[in-house]
Amino acid sequence: MEAIRSLLQRGRDDRGVALVAAMGVVMLVGVLVAVAISIALSESQQTGRDRQRSSGVSLAESNVDLTLARIQSAPPAQLGSSLCGPSTSTGTVGGDAYEVQTTITYYNAAGGVIPCGSVATATVSQAKVVTRTTSGAVAGTSAARRQVETLLRLTPEFDNSLDKAIFADSSLIMSNKTVLGSSSGAPDADIYTNGDFYCRNNQEFAGSITAQGGIYLEGRCQVAVDVIAKGEVKITQSQVSVGGQVQSATSTVALDKASVGQQARAAGTVTGDTCATPGKCVGNLGAGGLTPPSPIAFPQLVWDAAAQAGWAAHGYTNVVTFPQGNFTCGWYNPPGNQELVGPDGHAKNLNGKANGVGAWLYANMYKLPGPTVVVSDCPSDKIILQGIGITLNHDLILVSRGGITFSGNSPITSVAGTGTADDPNLLYFIQPKSYYGTPKTCSAWEEGISLDNQVSVDATVNTLLYSPCAIRKANQATLVGQVYSGSTLSVDNQLDMKFKPLPIWGGLTATAGVTSYSSEVLYKRESQ
Repeated sequence: MEAIRSLLQRGRDDRGVALVAAMGVVMLVGVLVAVAISIALSESQQTGRDRQRSSGVSLAESNVDLTLARIQSAPPAQLGSSLCGPSTSTGTVGGDAYEVQTTITYYNAAGGVIPCGSVATATVSQAKVVTRTTSGAVAGTSAARRQVETLLRLTPEFDNSLDKAIFADSSLIMSNKTVLGSSSGAPDADIYTNGDFYCRNNQEFAGSITAQGGIYLEGRCQVAVDVIAKGEVKITQSQVSVGGQVQSATSTVALDKASVGQQARAAGTVTGDTCATPGKCVGNLGAGGLTPPSPIAFPQLVWDAAAQAGWAAHGYTNVVTFPQGNFTCGWYNPPGNQELVGPDGHAKNLNGKANGVGAWLYANMYKLPGPTVVVSDCPSDKIILQGIGITLNHDLILVSRGGITFSGNSPITSVAGTGTADDPNLLYFIQPKSYYGTPKTCSAWEEGISLDNQVSVDATVNTLLYSPCAIRKANQATLVGQVYSGSTLSVDNQLDMKFKPLPIWGGLTATAGVTSYSSEVLYKRESQ
């Protein structure tokens, strides 16, 4: 009996079971902790790699933007060396180190790759920038790699680019009531002449006046910025005001009672009532005391196959060349006095009012299929419209070997809905410096372009006037754009003009080549 009771007592003892249970709990907790740690490590690795990927694409994009800025401001020689081909650098973002690989490739107008060694002397049309970032690998993961690329359209800036509101290679005479403003609202409507400048009777200029000759302000003239002359500066009217400085590098300054915002300085004497203010006038600086204004050569705008291809690459693919058919050189005189239908829907007899090309313009400008180039291959005959306007529905380039004359209330407007003040139609009056290798020589005072007697250009049209010969604007003319004369430029009566630079896509040559490029981003994206 005693033995049986002992066995029964041992069977009821559970102290060993508790120990086993406790050990089981400890093992389970250990497994859970290991799983939690494993998950935490995995999430940490994944989060770290995601952070690296996000930081990597931001670093690549910022490097692309920096490269774009460097390309736009760099001279061509630098584009062909430090800004061409592959390069490698390093970067750090939030404690993560990256290798940054950038490749820059340049293309010509035909889409061909330009070798780095030829970029400095070639004309570049596009540039592709590709930046790839590679991070240091987080333990247990591969390196994060991200790539951003962009394609730029590059427009060359020549040492004699058309960046002035008004340019004359000889004397520039403003006779009566000129108001020259700027479409940007900034005082940047600058005037330059390689001869003398004359301001006569009630003029306002929202920019600077620079002359290689003398500057003569003979009437009520207001100049927003500077008056800079190599020769003398002579002011003979008390109502003249200059917002900036007045300077004569080799001669004298006579201010009369003019108001000068800054100083008047001259190699010779500086005289005038304003000199009573201490420090306002600084004279007798002598030869070499002042730096003369840098001379600017008249820009050479030519027309040939290369120029035409440059414009075609920017959408000007519709080219119409004259003479053709009834639209011949000389006055429009078709068989049977054929009348032409204009933008108002009415037929008109244009005999004595237009030459052949002018008549075609009247009958077709309002229904062009796209941006158009009209070429008048008449060596001595101008494109003429007298009392007949034109209406544009697209951009238009008029290339005329003989020049252009609009007169007698010939308004220039846009078809409703095709041009606005913010997005205007562009109109180019170009008498090229040379035509397919034949240079244009101008006799004294020969007028290449003239807008006479109320030739108004609507605000929906921006205009560039370019001729190696004289240009004349007379009697109530309005214009938004630029004027470039390779000879004298005269404004006879009441010009209301706003400066706005127009793009030149072909034909502009320079004596010293390309100085820099302006850029336009065609796309920027992340790529594989």
